[in-house]
Amino acid sequence: MSVDQVTTGQDDLDGLSRGAQSQVRSFFHVLGERLIPGTSTSYRVYWLMTDANGNDRTNALARHIYYRITDYCTPRSRIDEAHRLDALEGGNMHFSQLQDEARRLFLDADASGEGGELLLFFLLEAELRIPQILCKMPLKTNSQMPIHGVDGVHASLLEDGKLAVYWGESKLYKDVQSAMTSCFDSIEPFLLDDGTGIAHRDLTLVRDNLDVKNRDLALKLVRYFTDDAPERNLLEIRGACLVGFDNDPHEHPFFNSPSELVDTVGARIEGWSSSIGTRVTNRKIDTVEIEFFCLPLPSVKKLRDEFKTLIGM
Repeated sequence: MSVDQVTTGQDDLDGLSRGAQSQVRSFFHVLGERLIPGTSTSYRVYWLMTDANGNDRTNALARHIYYRITDYCTPRSRIDEAHRLDALEGGNMHFSQLQDEARRLFLDADASGEGGELLLFFLLEAELRIPQILCKMPLKTNSQMPIHGVDGVHASLLEDGKLAVYWGESKLYKDVQSAMTSCFDSIEPFLLDDGTGIAHRDLTLVRDNLDVKNRDLALKLVRYFTDDAPERNLLEIRGACLVGFDNDPHEHPFFNSPSELVDTVGARIEGWSSSIGTRVTNRKIDTVEIEFFCLPLPSVKKLRDEFKTLIGM
């Protein structure tokens, strides 16, 4: 594969990401960005903002991720077709139907309704520009195709020709340590698998259900998931983890800048980083590249309840 081919593929794949970093920064201060020493885990704390009147933005965040359920649940080809029909006929009826369909998918899939998977989707696409390449929600509601794997599958083409595939896992718990343990319990088998064990089904699903719109890009990517293709040796498995947990709501007052906030809660940021590093090392996944998002919230229950109300649970 030539350098020009790789660059073109990178541009095509990166261009599939939805959302903007400015949207993320309208809800969160981003703190403590670092590579955790002795690991390949990139760590960031996303601290929910409070407005100038002292109101935390939990409900606004729940609404924002709710509005993203169509992108999360619906293949890009169907979204494009809805836009085409709306442009042809006038109005937004077809796209509105997709939003309603996505809401019902959440209900039919017996999902937790917490919204953690949508938060992870939002941060990977809008913040890191790593697009989703498998739309799993429709598969979860297919009785002929039971699926209990990771929360999301995202990917990025690297400059050296490798395809980095990110298994995504999210947990929203009251307790931070429980959230971290549960998240790693879920994703560890996928990160340690060589593609022939627990992860084989999801790799096959990606191959057969690539959600990238561009036919040439799909034909290029499918080779990374084909066992007898040379590109299969260039498939690199990575992780993307999100844990949301309760934090003292009195620690969420209005701050003018992230540096001002770090001065107040720096010890906790360091403590969470240390806990993640210890778990990654003990589970022998320290050499696997992982994007780890840490979300201290005034109340996980408040976020969960608002999101459940929006989707009608």
